[in-house]
Amino acid sequence: MRRKHSQTRLQPVGEILFAALKDKGLGAKLEENALMKLWPKAVGSQIAAQTQPDSFRAGTLFVKTTSSVWVQQLHFMKEDIRRKLNELAGKTAVREILFTVGHRPMPQNAMLNASISGTVTLKERDMKMIAECTGKIADPELAKIVKRVMKAEISRRRLEEKKGR
Repeated sequence: MRRKHSQTRLQPVGEILFAALKDKGLGAKLEENALMKLWPKAVGSQIAAQTQPDSFRAGTLFVKTTSSVWVQQLHFMKEDIRRKLNELAGKTAVREILFTVGHRPMPQNAMLNASISGTVTLKERDMKMIAECTGKIADPELAKIVKRVMKAEISRRRLEEKKGR
């Protein structure tokens, strides 16, 4: 006797994984991560630099800002931001956005600051080490990111060494 297949179409792997993770209680975390990634696109680079989505619970997105001035300004823009986030998400995920003070923007890239002030220049051996480490990375985009991070970290350490003297 033949079994009847209850499902007649193939499912994308992403749908299967999402369903499996949702069954394990991780669906909310996946949705939260997706919203966090959409934030800069929804608000633009200027606002994204002054804000950081903190958490998402029961339809409410909690966002930290750099100052009370930003809290006030974003309060007036809240509905437009909510609409844009939901549009990008493809569903009505965000019902409310609450802004609070508490975001400390990351300092600008230490390497950029160093090159502007002319105080730190990477040594030849540093560049060689970075090239060796990133040369083995198959994904060119990832290699570029790792190279940038390594340069910034080495520059930051050199600046700290100079300050410590």
